[in-house]
Amino acid sequence: MTSYPPIDELELEVRAGQGIAIIVEGESYEDDPWFYGQWFNDRAHQVTFFPQDGWPRVKAAVAELRRRCPGIPIYGIIDRDFADDETLDADFAALGIVRTPRYTLENYLLDPECWANVFAFIFRRQGSAPDGWDDPARVQHHIERAYRDCLVLTAHNRVIQFGNEHYGDRAIQTPETDRTYREHPNALANIDPADKLRAWGNQLGAAEDLGTMFEQTLRDLQAGDLATWQQHVSGKYVLQLLHQRFPRLPRAGQFPLDHYLNEYLRACPDPPPDLVRLIERIIEDAYRFRSV
Repeated sequence: MTSYPPIDELELEVRAGQGIAIIVEGESYEDDPWFYGQWFNDRAHQVTFFPQDGWPRVKAAVAELRRRCPGIPIYGIIDRDFADDETLDADFAALGIVRTPRYTLENYLLDPECWANVFAFIFRRQGSAPDGWDDPARVQHHIERAYRDCLVLTAHNRVIQFGNEHYGDRAIQTPETDRTYREHPNALANIDPADKLRAWGNQLGAAEDLGTMFEQTLRDLQAGDLATWQQHVSGKYVLQLLHQRFPRLPRAGQFPLDHYLNEYLRACPDPPPDLVRLIERIIEDAYRFRSV
C-alpha cells in the first residue's frame, strides 16, 4: 500500500487484524507504521499499526473506528508537535489518543551511538568513516549542530502555529506562504523571520507582536539543551539536515535516507524506552477494555 487507507478500507483492515489496533501518523505503511512495526509487531505485544496522514486524521479515525468496531481495542499515537507536557496524556482516557514525549518519531532516530555503528559498518572497507562519524561523541556533535541549525526554523513555525490557532478565521484569509510552516532552514535564509512574522501579525490584527514572540521563542530555544530540543524541534527537519551532511563513500556517494535508516534499525533494533512505555500503557488499558 502506497497511501493511507480511507476509513472504510481501514475498518476492514482493523477487523481482519489481530490484537490491538493503533493508528499512527504517516502517509503510508512505509512511514511511521513501518518503524513502529519493526519495534513492536510481535506476538508478545499483539499490536498492529495503521497509517493516517497527520494527527487530525488519526484522531478522527480512532473516534470513528471505535464507533464502528466497539468490540476491538483501538488507539492512536500522534506526535508531540508543540504540545505542552501537561497535554501529552490529556486525550487518552476519553479518546484513546496519546502523544510521544519527543516532538516526532524521527527524534527517536537520532541516537549518536546508533549512527556511529551505521557509519562504522558502511565505511568498514575504508577503515573508518571520515571526520569521526564512527565516533559517538563526534556524531553527537554533528547531531547537536543540526538541532541548533533548526532553531530559527522551529521558532518561526511555533509562531505560525500560534497565529493559526488563535486567529484561525483571519489566518485562513492571508496568503498561504505567510501562514504555513517552513520545512528546511534554508527556506528562511534570505529573510528576517521577525519582520516577516510581524507583518503577518499585522495582517491578522493580532494583539501580540509576532516578531517579538519569535525573538523570545528563539532565545528560549537557544538557551535549551539537547533534551529540550528533542521535545521542541522536529526530528524530521534535523534528520533531513543531518542526512545532507552524512559522509560520502568514495565513488558510491550518498545513499537515500531510507537506506541509512534501515541500517540504523539493524544496528539498534530495540525500541526507544519512551515508546515502550506508550505501548505498554495502551496494552494495559486494552486489557481493561476487554474485561469490561
